Amino acid sequence: MPDIRERTPDDGELLFRLSRGDEPAYRMLHERHQAPVFRMSLVLMRTTWDAEEVAATAFFELWRKRDKVRVVEGSVLPWLLATTSYAAKNSLRSRRRYQRLLSRIPRDGDVPDHADEVARAMDFLKISRGVRDALLALNTRDASVLVLCVVHELPASEAAIVLGIPEGTVKSRLSRVKARLRGTLQEYSSTAEEATA
Repeated sequence: MPDIRERTPDDGELLFRLSRGDEPAYRMLHERHQAPVFRMSLVLMRTTWDAEEVAATAFFELWRKRDKVRVVEGSVLPWLLATTSYAAKNSLRSRRRYQRLLSRIPRDGDVPDHADEVARAMDFLKISRGVRDALLALNTRDASVLVLCVVHELPASEAAIVLGIPEGTVKSRLSRVKARLRGTLQEYSSTAEEATA
């Protein structure tokens, strides 16, 4: 008697179906990769609200660019993580411009401080403010290489596929950013060594 259990489609098959406009395939990809994308967003953003917005942007880009998404080792997650990094950088840049504009407007009252929420998120993620600030100070290209190769432990060859650049470029950027982080994070020597090991 044949096995009647339904086979779970891999990301490549779901992406193919998505490229044909299949909404259930999109929902399956979202459910499959929502947690790691949100965790990545939470590391990069200042509040859970902002992290949710960035994660939603990454999945919107998955839908919008469904014909151009790269699958690495049968998964769209590396592409989603790189997209999350870009979306976070763009969001922070936009917020800085907005804050500069707001700072020019006279205020009558105090603005609520979100430091408690940020502190809770940083405690949850076990990442120090100095490490987080050092990561956010990286340019988008270096941050993407670091996230893919160090945080998510992709080999340089797979990160190269995700980013659409030569493997040698990934390796040289990774080496350069590790050296820079070692210098920047001297006071967090054990954390820095863990982050760049």
